[in-house]
Amino acid sequence: MAAALTLAGVGTASAHDRGGDHGGGHCSSVQLKFSTDGGKTWQQNGMLGSAPESIVVKLDGRVTKGCEYPISLAAYKTEGPSWETSGNQSFLGVDQGTLSSKSDTVTLQVKGVDASTCFGQIDLYGNNKVYDGKSGALPHYPNVSTPENLITAWNGKYDKCEEGGGSTPPTTPPTTPPTTPPTTPPDSTSPSPSDSSSPSTPPSDSASPSAPSSPAPSSSAPAGGTPVQPSGSPVAQPVSSTPTLAETGSDSSQTTTFVAAGAALVVIGAGAVVFTRRRNRTQG
Repeated sequence: MAAALTLAGVGTASAHDRGGDHGGGHCSSVQLKFSTDGGKTWQQNGMLGSAPESIVVKLDGRVTKGCEYPISLAAYKTEGPSWETSGNQSFLGVDQGTLSSKSDTVTLQVKGVDASTCFGQIDLYGNNKVYDGKSGALPHYPNVSTPENLITAWNGKYDKCEEGGGSTPPTTPPTTPPTTPPTTPPDSTSPSPSDSSSPSTPPSDSASPSAPSSPAPSSSAPAGGTPVQPSGSPVAQPVSSTPTLAETGSDSSQTTTFVAAGAALVVIGAGAVVFTRRRNRTQG
């Protein structure tokens, strides 16, 4: 009996002792790093300055074995180059991966962008939901700030797009060239005197004509300033707070083997006791 309990305890201890490297068997949020140049440089904060073709995401630090962190990279077609002018967005595609202690780096590709995409939005976020207007709400300024768990994002104009491709670029009102009043010819009936020794003094207002008033740059420039971008956080959230059994080392078949072996020892021990008693009675 003692041997059976000991072996059962070994199986249970094995499941717990191999539970993880960090966190005591509990899954919690972890820090991330991401790269848009194939891992040459890494960043953790801020929005993307240019449209990436792919993003490499890496866990920053050790995590508990069995904890999984989903990462998604979604692309959208927009009507303008900023979050405020993005208008009605159209879902283009998404690429997804999962980070864990076994696989701490994942590369995600931007999907669905072609030559007709002049303005776009790209979002890197920490869950496996698809915000396509069906599974999740499409992002829309200013009332729908999806996706959730945003890590970083980009809004802007692609350098290469077909003329007049799906997005509507902002129109600039045509400028009318200023009309120049016709020059009045000099009065031929009153020729100027030939004597140049005593030139007439021109009136003061003609010597320094007043410059035509022009509107201040602030009044003619479009209102706006720095666009208010969605803010991201380089943190990944786990799928569950409990590690999966596949990676924690909690091998149910191994534990069952230990318990079965212990039970067999109990049976053998009990049989030995009965056999000894019978032999004693026979001899008596």
